[in-house]
Amino acid sequence: MIEKEPVMDENDKATRSISIIRDHLHDPKFKEENRTNPKFFSRDYKINFISVILLILGKSVKSMQLVLNEFFKNLSNGILATDSAFTQARSHLRLKAFITLNQKAIIDVLYGDKKYHGFKGFRVLSVDGSKIHLPNSPEICEEFGTIEFTNGKSR
Repeated sequence: MIEKEPVMDENDKATRSISIIRDHLHDPKFKEENRTNPKFFSRDYKINFISVILLILGKSVKSMQLVLNEFFKNLSNGILATDSAFTQARSHLRLKAFITLNQKAIIDVLYGDKKYHGFKGFRVLSVDGSKIHLPNSPEICEEFGTIEFTNGKSR
């Protein structure tokens, strides 16, 4: 009898990625390797090592102060921090932290098992972030829709 290899679905991979990130963030060695000076992130300030990384990974389009307010409100610890404090804390973090997290939690988890579609032996990824401004005619608006701008006008 041949046993089937269990297939890891996307939810399992996401859970594994989150677990890897959590483990790295709580690993004292990871913190030591990814701060610019041994003195930084050594005390428990309002914005600690884990908070800085989580705030950056959150990648919001809101103002930094609003993001900080929401972040600390969700922690329910009564702490408020300024965007200046965050900027200073962020400057003490090495880029290598994100490179490591990306490699361990994303690339290794999603592509480590080599079970992905490729083309001639290569992994193919594509992103299209292009924007096209179309003429403002009723036919085009009917076909493609419109986008509401912040000034209240449609296009």
